Amino acid sequence: MYKKKRATKKLMHFLEFISIKLLSAVFMLMPLRLVYRIVKMLGIFTYHVIRIRHDVTMENLRNSLGEEFCEKELEKIACKAYVNIGITFLEMLIVHKFAGHILEIVDMSDSYILKRNIEKGQGVIVVSCHFGSWELIGAAISASGIPMTVVVKKLSNPYIDNMIYQLRTGFGNNIINYGASVKHIVRALRNNEVIGLISDQDAGREGIFVDFFGRKASTPRGAALLALKYKAPIVVAMTLRTGSGKYKSIFKEITVNENDNVETVTQRFTTVMEDIIRQYPEQYFWMHRRWKTEEAKKY
Repeated sequence: MYKKKRATKKLMHFLEFISIKLLSAVFMLMPLRLVYRIVKMLGIFTYHVIRIRHDVTMENLRNSLGEEFCEKELEKIACKAYVNIGITFLEMLIVHKFAGHILEIVDMSDSYILKRNIEKGQGVIVVSCHFGSWELIGAAISASGIPMTVVVKKLSNPYIDNMIYQLRTGFGNNIINYGASVKHIVRALRNNEVIGLISDQDAGREGIFVDFFGRKASTPRGAALLALKYKAPIVVAMTLRTGSGKYKSIFKEITVNENDNVETVTQRFTTVMEDIIRQYPEQYFWMHRRWKTEEAKKY
């Protein structure tokens, strides 16, 4: 029975992979403007008809922005967020269309902030979140001639995981799998490389709880721990989508003081992310269960 289930799962993973490869091939043959238009319609359809994680999305928006926007406005933000996620997925399928001219489509005018910190010679920890076109952050940094190592979680589908691995490394990023020995990260920092971390996913009971849109959210400790232990500067990096095939990378330096701890550092960069998301809420991934783990009550 176990072998049969394993074989079935492997077959499903393979079929998912083939479907994505076929979709990618079709989109690669189409004009970019038409592809964006199709994906936009699919995003709207998914929000209104299929309604995947619709309740989670609206609950997150009400709890986070309910005092600033009415229900109708929140629904508009949610619908645009679905479109944004659809476009982000699309960009992974047609990323080869951007090969060779990443810096022509991504405005990196703020990258001096990143380079200024690299000059300190201790490596840089770049923290980001599921905002805008997050997959292009690493590609744009590497295209700028800055060594970039990205820490990522492996996907459950090994075929798709390998495909995305090839895409990321194809743009010059080095990859470290989440959970691998920290010595690989330390080595990259000592080589004065940029370490990329996605720091807005629920980290369970092992995370540090900080305020995010007025609620305590379990947040990965990694970025703050590395910054404090190895004296590496932290920079928030987020790529804003400004139009079809047009982007702007936002870089914000995070101050780390001698009397800081994991909680204060994590709170500081999380607040910076929140401030940016508040300006462009339709570009955040409201579909994930960011506040899934509740903070234990203290008695």
